Amino acid sequence: MPLSVHPTSATSYVAVSSSSVDADTSHTQLLPSSLHSAPRPRSRTEVKSPPSPYVVALCSCAALGGFLSGYDAGIISGATLFISDAFQLTHFEIEIIVSGVIAGAVIGALFAGILTDKWGRKPVILAAAVVFVLGAAMMGLAQSFGMLLLGRLVAGVGVGLSGGVVPVYVSEIAPADIRGALVSLNVFFITLGQLVSYLTAYSLSRPPTNENNWRWMFGLAALPAIVQMAGIAYLPESPRYLVQTGRSKEALDVLMLVRQSSCTREELEDEVDAIQQSLNRAVDTVKWQDLFLVDGYRRAMIVAIGLQALQQLSGINTIMYYSATILTMAGFPTKESAILFSSFIALANCLATVLSMQLIDRTGRRPLLLRTLIGAIVGLVILSVSFRTPSGNDEEHLRNSDGAVSWGSWISLSSLVFYVAFYATGLGCVPWTVMSEILPQQIRGKGSGIAIAFNWLCNFIVSMTFLSLTNIISPGGTFMLYALIVCAGWIFVYMRVPETKGRSLEYIEATTAT
Repeated sequence: MPLSVHPTSATSYVAVSSSSVDADTSHTQLLPSSLHSAPRPRSRTEVKSPPSPYVVALCSCAALGGFLSGYDAGIISGATLFISDAFQLTHFEIEIIVSGVIAGAVIGALFAGILTDKWGRKPVILAAAVVFVLGAAMMGLAQSFGMLLLGRLVAGVGVGLSGGVVPVYVSEIAPADIRGALVSLNVFFITLGQLVSYLTAYSLSRPPTNENNWRWMFGLAALPAIVQMAGIAYLPESPRYLVQTGRSKEALDVLMLVRQSSCTREELEDEVDAIQQSLNRAVDTVKWQDLFLVDGYRRAMIVAIGLQALQQLSGINTIMYYSATILTMAGFPTKESAILFSSFIALANCLATVLSMQLIDRTGRRPLLLRTLIGAIVGLVILSVSFRTPSGNDEEHLRNSDGAVSWGSWISLSSLVFYVAFYATGLGCVPWTVMSEILPQQIRGKGSGIAIAFNWLCNFIVSMTFLSLTNIISPGGTFMLYALIVCAGWIFVYMRVPETKGRSLEYIEATTAT
C-alpha cells in the first residue's frame, strides 16, 4: 500500500502507523499534527461497551424507512403477476411500473442531500414516511395504469428521501465501535421488509383469490410508515447536525443521552470539540462542484458512488423485483409456487444480513466485501448455466411435463439463494456503512444524496432492461453479464476502497479531505 499524504491547513505532518488505529492494516500515513493535538473520539481499541437499548431503539425507528423500501421492492414481485392481468400490461409496461418507484427514488435521494443539510436529519425522516403513506394509498386505490404509476413515483420519492438520510443519521448517532452494525440495521430492515412482502404476496395469492388482492399488497405498506411517524417524535436530532448549526450544548445533551454510562462528560465534550474542529477545517460553504474538484472530496465521492453503483449493477434488484417471474422462467409451474419459493430467496437475504451485522465490525469492511464478492460471482455463474439445462421454461417441455419441478429449476433456485446470501453478507451492507463513514461532514448531506441517487439510477437501469435483456441475450446471458460486472467491481474494491473499521468519523475525514 503506498504512503499517503493528506494535507490540511496545517503545514506540519506526523507519521502514524495505521496499525495503531486498526490492527488489520500496517501501512504508514502522514496526518496533520493538529489532529493529534486536538481531542479525538476514542477508537475501536479503546471502547468495548455494548450498545445501550435506547440507541438500538432509536436507530431501529429510523431504519423502519428501510422496511418500507424492502417491502415495496418485494411486493412488486408478486403483484406484477396480478396487475399484468388486471390492466392487460405488456412486458415494457411492467418494466415501467416496476421502475416507477426507482425514478421517484432518484428524485428523493437528490433532495435528501439538500434537505438533510437545511432542515436536519429528523424532519427529513418524518417527511419520507408521510410521502410514502401517500404513495401507498395511491397504489392501493389505483383505477388505471397511469394512477398506479403515479403512486409508484410518489412512494419512490419517500423511499429515496429515507435512503438518503437514514444511513447518515445512524452513523452520526452511533458509537464508533458498533457503527457498522447499527448502520447495517437499515439494510436488515430492507431485507426484513422483503421477506414480509413475499409472505404477504403468497398469502394473498392462495385460493380462493380475489381480483383486487393486489390492492391490499400495496396498501398494507402504509402501516409500518404510520408506526414510524409515531416513533419519530422520540428521536433526537443528530449531534453533528446540531454542532453544524451552532447548537453545541444540545449536541452534548444528545450524546449524553445516547451514550449514557459508557462515556464520561469530559469524553463527550472532547467528541463535541472534535466535531467542531472538523467543521472549522472546512470552507464556509461547499459548492456542488467542490465534491468532484477538491481532491479529498473527490476521493471519497469515487468510493461512495462506486460502491453504490456496484450494489445495483450486480443485478440484485432484478432478482428481488422479478424473482417470481424468474422462477416461472426457470420452470416453476404456478404463480403460487413461484411466489412461495421466492420467499426462500428473501429469507436467505434477511439471515445473511444478520450475519453481516455480526461480521462487519469484526472482520472489517474491505475484507468482508472482497471475500463475499467472490461467492456472489460464483452464484451468478451457476445461475447462468442453470438456465441452459432442461427447466420447463420452454413450451415444448411444459406440454410434456406432468407439472413437477425439474432438477434444472431447483438448481436455478439454489443458485439464486447462494448468490443472494453472499450479496447480503457483503455488498448489501458494506456500501452503506462505508458511504456514511468516508464522506466528510461538510459534504455528507450533498455527497450521500448524489451517491444514493447513483444507486437508484443504476437500479432503474437494471430493472428497466432486465426483461428486455432476457429476450435479447436469454436469462442465462443476462446473469452472466451481471457476473462480469461483479468481477469488475471486485477489482474496484481492491484498488480504491480503504478500511474504515473502528475509526472515528473525524479521523477518517482527516485522512481523506484536503
